[in-house]
Amino acid sequence: MKIRKIVIKNFRGVKALDWNVPTADIFCLIGKGDSSKSTILEAIRYTFHPQWNLALSDSDFYQCKIADPIVIEITIGHLAADFCALNKYGLHLRGWDAAAQKLHDEPDDHFESVLTARLTVDKDLEPKWTVVCDRNPDGVLFKQADRNKVGVGLIGVFSERELSWANGTALAKLTAAQSLSELLANASRTARSSLDVDRAVTLTNFDTAATKSQEIAKLLGVPVLDAYKAHLDLASINLKVGGLSLHDGEIPLRQLGLGSRRMLQCGIQKAGLEEGHITLFDELEFGLEPHRITRLIKHIKDDKRGQYFLTTHSPMVLRELTVQDLHIVHSNGGVVTIVSAAEKGLEEHEVQGKIRSSAEAFLAKKLVVCEGATEVGFIRGFDDHQLENGQDPLSYHGVALLDSKGASKVKGMAIAFKKLGYDVSVLADGDAEKQFSAADAAGLVAIGIPTYVWSDKLSLEERAFVDLPWASVLASLTLAQVELFYPVYDQVRSQYQDVLDPDIREWPDSPKLRTAIGAAAKSAGWFKDTTRGDLWFKAVSAAFNDPVFGKTNLAVELGRLWEWAKRV
Repeated sequence: MKIRKIVIKNFRGVKALDWNVPTADIFCLIGKGDSSKSTILEAIRYTFHPQWNLALSDSDFYQCKIADPIVIEITIGHLAADFCALNKYGLHLRGWDAAAQKLHDEPDDHFESVLTARLTVDKDLEPKWTVVCDRNPDGVLFKQADRNKVGVGLIGVFSERELSWANGTALAKLTAAQSLSELLANASRTARSSLDVDRAVTLTNFDTAATKSQEIAKLLGVPVLDAYKAHLDLASINLKVGGLSLHDGEIPLRQLGLGSRRMLQCGIQKAGLEEGHITLFDELEFGLEPHRITRLIKHIKDDKRGQYFLTTHSPMVLRELTVQDLHIVHSNGGVVTIVSAAEKGLEEHEVQGKIRSSAEAFLAKKLVVCEGATEVGFIRGFDDHQLENGQDPLSYHGVALLDSKGASKVKGMAIAFKKLGYDVSVLADGDAEKQFSAADAAGLVAIGIPTYVWSDKLSLEERAFVDLPWASVLASLTLAQVELFYPVYDQVRSQYQDVLDPDIREWPDSPKLRTAIGAAAKSAGWFKDTTRGDLWFKAVSAAFNDPVFGKTNLAVELGRLWEWAKRV
């Protein structure tokens, strides 16, 4: 069986979610932290929980508002034959139009037959499972055994139970039918008999206490049928099915490393269900080395009987998947939306290539698309400076910096991420009109992408050396010459074409010299990578405490960018 639609109301961080699930087998939910990715997995698990005693609390309600009930509706297709029987749920069948991604209340020959399972939790915290349709909104009881048949399994951080024969685990489903309860009851009786054999040796002190207790009983008129003695109480030691777990020799497999346990659980889940399965994998990369992540994802891709819902914060996982597998989760005031990375209209923007080159960006909430690595490094330094001055860092606001690797790619990259639901801004040079023009910048602003471009058609280096206080200019020259080993005098002299003192500390401030320094820095690439851009900002950071410098184009544009980043 496979999921076709998910509706969640008032469950944990989700106030509302309505997701028509595409026809596919792998759904990797990505996005910033606290966007409710794991909550979606838990909602699926709870709806098909194989036991009646689901533990819930007030904190499971959205903002703990228990007056608003939790309602989770999950529509499943690819149904087992017995689910469609009239004496089961046949009267509640609905129709799923896969092409239009639309649910119809009446089944139809042109649609896939589906059922909608609903979990409702009111303030009494009692879960109620039903199968519903608009024709019968009260529905009928969704039986525990049938929830178990759907084959939903969660592989989370804490899942040692899955390596035992506890009720509802994949191992239990993999086991041929036999009376495990009887087997374990007999094991309890054997333990009792074994203890009795060695009574004279092992229970001497216990039996002495029992004899004293018998004397007290007689004294108080309590009847004694035979004789008091110490013995095992079968009711207290009764082994449960969950007590039978998978071992490697004498060692329980729950002692395996976390990654190994999770990979094994995934394999057992796949092997244990002839009718297919729905596997929920929270933080797939957790506990796994890169080569084992690759192996696990290949295992998942090769499974044609299962449906997988994954979450991840790993760029490695993203690079192993395709755009069809990725779904970006956004949450705005508890209203959760999910956008497919393969959504129509994004083909021209080559999203797959962006996943390969910029996977980290897909895991953020906001993106600053920077023209190049210099801008990325410079903004990183600016971020550290703001933090030192009591501001919250960019990471607090969910902001990631993205190197577009050239002015010609800025516009396409910004539009692609905007269409995927991200909050996007652009930081670009003004010196490459053919690659990124003023019209391009205006076009981005028109579709809600703030764009920050240095004035006078200058690059970052040229703009900085025009605007910075002279002390910061000299600090930049020292950094380039002493720490980055550039022949600063020769490179500036070739641009300046006038007499210069060989000692850069003696250079006089002038507009002509500033222009020459900016041109040399740009052409020679003094700060053309992230690390050197960061070092450069740190060398000039004192300027950002100067109120006069604060009115220059460089400072003003960075300030505007920072205000955008802070905006909720």
